[in-house]
Amino acid sequence: MRLSFYLLFISNIIFSQSISELKTRFNTYLNFNSSLDQSISFSDKSVSIKIAGKPDFTIYEGEQEILSALLKNKTASEFIPIYQWKKNNRLSKKQIDSLTKTIIHVVYLTSPSLVGKRIAIDPGHFAGNVTDARVEQKFIDFSPSSSNLLKDTVRFNEGKLTYQTATILKHKLEEQGAIVMVTRPQQNFTAFQITYDTWFVKRKKIILDSLVKSNNMDSKRYSILMKLTKQKLFWEFFRDFELGERARIINEFKPDATVIIHYNVDEKNTDWVNPTTKNYTMTFIGGGMTADNFSKTINKIHFLRLLLTNQLNQSEKLASLTVNQFNKELHIPIAQKHDADYLRDNCLKTSSSGVFCRNLALCRMINSPLVYGEALYQDNINECNQLCKNDYEIYNQIVPKRIYETAMCYYQALSVYFSKP
Repeated sequence: MRLSFYLLFISNIIFSQSISELKTRFNTYLNFNSSLDQSISFSDKSVSIKIAGKPDFTIYEGEQEILSALLKNKTASEFIPIYQWKKNNRLSKKQIDSLTKTIIHVVYLTSPSLVGKRIAIDPGHFAGNVTDARVEQKFIDFSPSSSNLLKDTVRFNEGKLTYQTATILKHKLEEQGAIVMVTRPQQNFTAFQITYDTWFVKRKKIILDSLVKSNNMDSKRYSILMKLTKQKLFWEFFRDFELGERARIINEFKPDATVIIHYNVDEKNTDWVNPTTKNYTMTFIGGGMTADNFSKTINKIHFLRLLLTNQLNQSEKLASLTVNQFNKELHIPIAQKHDADYLRDNCLKTSSSGVFCRNLALCRMINSPLVYGEALYQDNINECNQLCKNDYEIYNQIVPKRIYETAMCYYQALSVYFSKP
């Protein structure tokens, strides 16, 4: 039985941390190759975000707890007025007490298991058919004529694989008493709960009109976007816009943990017309930010949440458990920093093997511990042959057994994550 009660006192639900501990988190997870050295400054009793060399927002010793609680319990947009009001002012005791009263916490008492845990699952991409997969450019299509390594045609798309993985994982978690939300409610649906085709025909103009009306888009960009084809609009606008909707849905759900499911490819396998012999497993978490992220206030707030809460530490724990399950159960080597250009050039390596800080939109925007999983290379010669076979029946659906095995890796990782403090 999941019990809940309301608390108005933050001292019972948040952890105390020093400025030096914040600096350790900053250096471990957030400061990509020292690129934030000129944007963030630490003293013994404060930490500041700096713009053009001048402090823009300062956290003083004694303010960490209330700001951490606010960042966890409010959306980034809701925190913007606080950011603009506080700036570099030191909060008085009266102001701290007043801010504390704006937070109503729901604290859940559960056993150290999956019972009652709120888990969000985001199946990456959306295509459930070949047409939409070509719009997203997330598909594998190999034929014997293009490769002497293949006997038969291999054709599938990532959006379908991620959705199948998510539905299996959802069932497994719910069997153990977890409360689960999936961002895409059915195959071929986007996070807007409709297909991209439907959105393009019926929602595109409404959305773009509303963005112009709210001064979030100028008329020149509006005119350009309105003329684009379905595929070009996806890359110019819809892809990032829909990621924002995924983050919004997840944050509204207020999960205890979030699983973002993807399948990888070999970046050096140009155009993916032939299979590769490479195969690595890896996971991503938030962090790895650079100074250009601070051009927008909303990203400063994402940074503050990642700095002031323990979400990055907990994400590393969950991601490490996940990648080790991939390695053990799927028999795939764990990627090292030199195994891909994007790992070397765009990621911070954590102390956990196969776990990298990467400033992806969802890793930055989601307000919970998370793992962004890249279980395997779809274009690997062995994996692609397994992924195009529907050879395993589970929960009234027939899927590639490799998909079931991957879902079980996420399930086992979450089980361990919630069983140990």
